[in-house]
Amino acid sequence: MTSKTTTESTRVALYLRISTDEEHQPSSLGAQEIRLATFVTSRPGWEHVKTYTDQFSFACAERLALQQALRDGRLGLYDTLLVYRLDRFARSLKVLVGLLEELDTIGVAFRSATEPIDTSTATRRMLIQLLGVFAEFERATIIDRVVAGMERKAARGGWPGGSIHYGLLLDDDHYLAIRPSEFPIVERIFTRYGVGRVGAATIATELNDDGHRTRTGRR
Repeated sequence: MTSKTTTESTRVALYLRISTDEEHQPSSLGAQEIRLATFVTSRPGWEHVKTYTDQFSFACAERLALQQALRDGRLGLYDTLLVYRLDRFARSLKVLVGLLEELDTIGVAFRSATEPIDTSTATRRMLIQLLGVFAEFERATIIDRVVAGMERKAARGGWPGGSIHYGLLLDDDHYLAIRPSEFPIVERIFTRYGVGRVGAATIATELNDDGHRTRTGRR
Protein backbone atom coordinates (compact mmCIF):
# COMPACT_ATOMS: atom_id res chain seq x y z
CA MET A 1 0.00 0.00 0.00
CA THR A 2 1.08 3.58 -0.54
CA SER A 3 2.45 5.24 2.61
CA LYS A 4 3.75 8.67 3.54
CA THR A 5 6.76 9.61 5.60
CA THR A 6 6.26 10.78 9.18
CA THR A 7 7.23 14.36 8.22
CA GLU A 8 4.30 14.67 5.84
CA SER A 9 0.65 15.20 6.71
CA THR A 10 -1.54 12.18 6.02
CA ARG A 11 -5.06 12.99 4.90
CA VAL A 12 -7.41 10.39 6.36
CA ALA A 13 -10.94 9.49 5.30
CA LEU A 14 -13.20 7.48 7.61
CA TYR A 15 -15.54 4.78 6.34
CA LEU A 16 -18.50 3.77 8.54
CA ARG A 17 -21.05 1.07 7.82
CA ILE A 18 -24.10 -0.17 9.67
CA SER A 19 -24.43 -3.83 10.70
CA THR A 20 -27.28 -6.23 9.94
CA ASP A 21 -28.14 -6.37 13.67
CA GLU A 22 -27.06 -2.80 14.44
CA GLU A 23 -28.95 -2.49 17.72
CA HIS A 24 -27.02 -5.43 19.20
CA GLN A 25 -23.59 -4.30 18.04
CA PRO A 26 -20.96 -2.47 20.12
CA SER A 27 -19.70 -0.84 16.91
CA SER A 28 -22.72 1.27 15.95
CA LEU A 29 -22.28 4.15 13.52
CA GLY A 30 -21.91 6.66 16.35
CA ALA A 31 -19.44 4.51 18.24
CA GLN A 32 -17.40 3.87 15.10
CA GLU A 33 -17.14 7.58 14.33
CA ILE A 34 -16.06 8.54 17.85
CA ARG A 35 -13.42 5.81 18.06
CA LEU A 36 -12.04 6.50 14.60
CA ALA A 37 -11.83 10.25 15.26
CA THR A 38 -9.93 9.52 18.48
CA PHE A 39 -7.64 7.13 16.60
CA VAL A 40 -6.81 9.79 14.00
CA THR A 41 -5.94 12.43 16.61
CA SER A 42 -3.61 9.96 18.31
CA ARG A 43 -1.52 9.49 15.15
CA PRO A 44 1.18 12.12 14.50
CA GLY A 45 0.63 13.98 11.24
CA TRP A 46 -2.81 12.50 10.56
CA GLU A 47 -5.60 14.85 9.44
CA HIS A 48 -9.27 13.85 9.18
CA VAL A 49 -10.60 15.22 5.89
CA LYS A 50 -13.84 13.34 5.16
CA THR A 51 -16.26 10.71 6.46
CA TYR A 52 -18.22 8.26 4.31
CA THR A 53 -21.23 6.50 5.84
CA ASP A 54 -23.36 3.70 4.43
CA GLN A 55 -26.63 3.58 6.36
CA PHE A 56 -27.52 0.01 5.45
CA SER A 57 -26.06 -3.46 5.50
CA PHE A 58 -24.87 -4.83 2.18
CA ALA A 59 -22.36 -7.58 1.51
CA CYS A 60 -21.25 -6.46 -1.94
CA ALA A 61 -19.19 -3.44 -2.93
CA GLU A 62 -22.10 -1.56 -4.57
CA ARG A 63 -22.66 0.80 -1.64
CA LEU A 64 -23.21 4.47 -2.36
CA ALA A 65 -20.78 5.90 0.20
CA LEU A 66 -18.12 3.30 -0.54
CA GLN A 67 -18.29 4.02 -4.26
CA GLN A 68 -18.00 7.75 -3.52
CA ALA A 69 -14.97 7.03 -1.34
CA LEU A 70 -13.34 5.12 -4.17
CA ARG A 71 -14.07 7.93 -6.64
CA ASP A 72 -12.57 10.51 -4.27
CA GLY A 73 -9.58 8.25 -3.76
CA ARG A 74 -8.97 8.20 -7.52
CA LEU A 75 -9.06 12.01 -7.43
CA GLY A 76 -6.40 12.04 -4.75
CA LEU A 77 -8.61 13.71 -2.12
CA TYR A 78 -7.19 11.62 0.73
CA ASP A 79 -4.25 9.31 1.42
CA THR A 80 -5.59 6.68 3.85
CA LEU A 81 -8.99 5.04 4.23
CA LEU A 82 -9.61 4.12 7.87
CA VAL A 83 -12.24 1.68 9.15
CA TYR A 84 -13.05 0.60 12.68
CA ARG A 85 -12.96 -3.10 11.85
CA LEU A 86 -12.40 -5.10 8.70
CA ASP A 87 -15.95 -6.45 8.67
CA ARG A 88 -17.24 -2.85 8.45
CA PHE A 89 -15.46 -2.67 5.09
CA ALA A 90 -16.28 -6.08 3.59
CA ARG A 91 -17.70 -9.37 4.80
CA SER A 92 -17.04 -11.29 1.62
CA LEU A 93 -13.47 -12.43 0.97
CA LYS A 94 -13.89 -11.91 -2.77
CA VAL A 95 -15.17 -8.36 -2.26
CA LEU A 96 -12.42 -7.60 0.28
CA VAL A 97 -9.61 -8.71 -2.01
CA GLY A 98 -11.07 -6.73 -4.92
CA LEU A 99 -11.43 -3.56 -2.85
CA LEU A 100 -7.91 -3.79 -1.43
CA GLU A 101 -6.51 -4.27 -4.93
CA GLU A 102 -8.43 -1.23 -6.15
CA LEU A 103 -7.19 0.93 -3.27
CA ASP A 104 -3.64 -0.21 -3.97
CA THR A 105 -4.04 0.67 -7.65
CA ILE A 106 -5.24 4.20 -6.92
CA GLY A 107 -2.53 4.77 -4.30
CA VAL A 108 -4.69 4.84 -1.18
CA ALA A 109 -3.53 3.12 2.00
CA PHE A 110 -6.01 1.04 3.99
CA ARG A 111 -6.01 0.85 7.78
CA SER A 112 -8.15 -0.69 10.50
CA ALA A 113 -8.23 0.97 13.91
CA THR A 114 -8.58 -2.34 15.76
CA GLU A 115 -6.65 -4.83 13.62
CA PRO A 116 -3.03 -5.12 12.37
CA ILE A 117 -3.87 -4.39 8.75
CA ASP A 118 -0.78 -4.12 6.56
CA THR A 119 -0.24 -5.44 3.03
CA SER A 120 3.48 -4.80 2.77
CA THR A 121 4.46 -8.48 3.20
CA ALA A 122 3.06 -11.82 2.07
CA THR A 123 2.46 -12.90 5.68
CA ARG A 124 0.47 -9.78 6.47
CA ARG A 125 -1.56 -10.11 3.26
CA MET A 126 -2.41 -13.65 4.35
CA LEU A 127 -3.55 -12.33 7.75
CA ILE A 128 -5.92 -9.88 6.06
CA GLN A 129 -7.44 -12.69 4.01
CA LEU A 130 -7.87 -14.79 7.17
CA LEU A 131 -9.66 -11.87 8.83
CA GLY A 132 -11.82 -11.62 5.71
CA VAL A 133 -12.76 -15.30 6.01
CA PHE A 134 -13.87 -14.79 9.62
CA ALA A 135 -15.85 -11.67 8.63
CA GLU A 136 -17.63 -13.65 5.90
CA PHE A 137 -18.40 -16.43 8.39
CA GLU A 138 -19.79 -13.92 10.91
CA ARG A 139 -22.07 -12.43 8.26
CA ALA A 140 -23.39 -15.86 7.29
CA THR A 141 -24.02 -16.67 10.96
CA ILE A 142 -25.99 -13.44 11.47
CA ILE A 143 -28.11 -14.13 8.38
CA ASP A 144 -28.86 -17.68 9.56
CA ARG A 145 -29.86 -16.35 12.98
CA VAL A 146 -32.15 -13.67 11.55
CA VAL A 147 -33.82 -16.07 9.10
CA ALA A 148 -34.33 -18.69 11.82
CA GLY A 149 -35.95 -16.08 14.05
CA MET A 150 -38.32 -15.01 11.28
CA GLU A 151 -39.25 -18.65 10.57
CA ARG A 152 -39.98 -19.32 14.24
CA LYS A 153 -42.17 -16.22 14.44
CA ALA A 154 -44.05 -17.17 11.26
CA ALA A 155 -44.58 -20.73 12.53
CA ARG A 156 -46.32 -19.28 15.60
CA GLY A 157 -48.60 -17.18 13.39
CA GLY A 158 -46.67 -13.98 13.90
CA TRP A 159 -45.65 -11.57 11.16
CA PRO A 160 -41.87 -11.55 10.51
CA GLY A 161 -41.84 -8.08 9.02
CA GLY A 162 -42.51 -6.15 5.83
CA SER A 163 -45.74 -4.85 4.33
CA ILE A 164 -48.97 -6.61 5.27
CA HIS A 165 -50.62 -8.38 2.36
CA TYR A 166 -54.00 -7.29 1.04
CA GLY A 167 -56.83 -8.86 3.00
CA LEU A 168 -54.87 -9.15 6.24
CA LEU A 169 -53.96 -6.99 9.22
CA LEU A 170 -51.97 -7.26 12.44
CA ASP A 171 -53.94 -7.64 15.65
CA ASP A 172 -52.93 -6.17 19.00
CA ASP A 173 -50.60 -9.13 19.63
CA HIS A 174 -48.91 -8.67 16.22
CA TYR A 175 -50.43 -11.80 14.74
CA LEU A 176 -51.99 -11.95 11.28
CA ALA A 177 -55.75 -11.59 11.19
CA ILE A 178 -58.42 -11.18 8.50
CA ARG A 179 -59.28 -7.64 7.42
CA PRO A 180 -63.09 -7.87 6.96
CA SER A 181 -63.27 -5.12 4.35
CA GLU A 182 -60.73 -6.78 2.04
CA PHE A 183 -60.73 -10.51 2.65
CA PRO A 184 -63.86 -11.29 0.57
CA ILE A 185 -62.00 -9.88 -2.44
CA VAL A 186 -59.04 -12.16 -1.69
CA GLU A 187 -61.39 -15.15 -1.55
CA ARG A 188 -62.92 -14.07 -4.87
CA ILE A 189 -59.47 -13.83 -6.48
CA PHE A 190 -58.44 -17.30 -5.31
CA THR A 191 -61.77 -18.81 -6.34
CA ARG A 192 -61.62 -17.31 -9.82
CA TYR A 193 -57.98 -18.30 -10.27
CA GLY A 194 -57.97 -21.73 -8.60
CA VAL A 195 -61.45 -22.98 -9.46
CA GLY A 196 -62.46 -20.94 -12.48
CA ARG A 197 -58.96 -21.11 -14.03
CA VAL A 198 -59.21 -17.43 -14.96
CA GLY A 199 -55.97 -15.55 -15.65
CA ALA A 200 -54.60 -12.82 -13.38
CA ALA A 201 -55.11 -10.05 -15.94
CA THR A 202 -58.77 -11.00 -16.44
CA ILE A 203 -59.37 -11.10 -12.68
CA ALA A 204 -57.77 -7.66 -12.28
CA THR A 205 -59.99 -6.26 -15.05
CA GLU A 206 -63.11 -7.69 -13.40
CA LEU A 207 -62.18 -6.18 -10.02
CA ASN A 208 -61.42 -2.80 -11.59
CA ASP A 209 -64.71 -2.81 -13.49
CA ASP A 210 -66.54 -3.52 -10.22
CA GLY A 211 -64.92 -0.46 -8.65
CA HIS A 212 -62.40 -2.22 -6.40
CA ARG A 213 -59.08 -0.50 -5.75
CA THR A 214 -55.87 -1.18 -3.85
CA ARG A 215 -55.27 0.35 -0.41
CA THR A 216 -53.55 3.28 -2.09
CA GLY A 217 -56.50 3.87 -4.41
CA ARG A 218 -54.88 2.47 -7.52
CA ARG A 219 -56.46 0.13 -10.05
